[in-house]
Amino acid sequence: MIIFGGKNYEVLPLFLAARDLYASLPFFKELQECTEMLETNPEDATALFQKSVLFYKARRFEAALQLTAQVLKVTHEDYKVWYNRGVILGEMGRLEEALEAYNRAIELEPAFEITWDNKGVVLARLGRFEEALETYERVLLRYPKYAEAWAGKASILSTLGKREDALEAYNQALKIRPDYLEALISTGSLLSSLGRFEEALAAYDRALQLAPKEPGLWAGRSLVLLELNRYEEALQSCNKALELKSGFVPALEIKLRGILFKLSENLLLSIR
Repeated sequence: MIIFGGKNYEVLPLFLAARDLYASLPFFKELQECTEMLETNPEDATALFQKSVLFYKARRFEAALQLTAQVLKVTHEDYKVWYNRGVILGEMGRLEEALEAYNRAIELEPAFEITWDNKGVVLARLGRFEEALETYERVLLRYPKYAEAWAGKASILSTLGKREDALEAYNQALKIRPDYLEALISTGSLLSSLGRFEEALAAYDRALQLAPKEPGLWAGRSLVLLELNRYEEALQSCNKALELKSGFVPALEIKLRGILFKLSENLLLSIR
């Protein structure tokens, strides 16, 4: 609590109000337009929906959620509103409610494929992996060229220990979208776990063509090179990661506990 002008003010509500105001500043003009439309017609579903989207972008999730509830009072069967409600609830960690919202969106519009993808993600977060896998398989029956669904399926298969099947699913995603960075990174990691280090290195190199300034990729590449006993190259990759992000802990650990240890070990062997 602070005292100003003889009045008491609670610090937390003031802080939260200031935070929300700051987060909303980039969307101030659009929010103002929505507010003006709602002053004219408080049940303008389009304005309510747009305002909820803007609040979501500003990470004001509670306000965004309340607005979706208002929209649904006006229009009960708009699948996009149910989808957005699921996204907001997912961000808030209210996963069971998010799942209900996605299911409702799917009932209203089964062809909106991203809803299936998000439903799979929520089921995975709930630890319901078999259901998540079934969700991805159902959407892929409808949309076999949906790269994100292949990647989601791969992630679940990997979690279930079906690594070869997961690798095939990632390959399917990359056939559809060769520049799918997340799938490339996951492929590199999976190949490494399978001991297929040359292929893993190729995946990391492809990923680095897309994101050359990502320190995590350089660190991952150095781990693969370490497994291939290519210590000098591994050290160079680590140094590149640290050049991009000073003090990057994964790169420091690989460098100190892995590469430098191996190099010193080899030096001692050569002296003997």
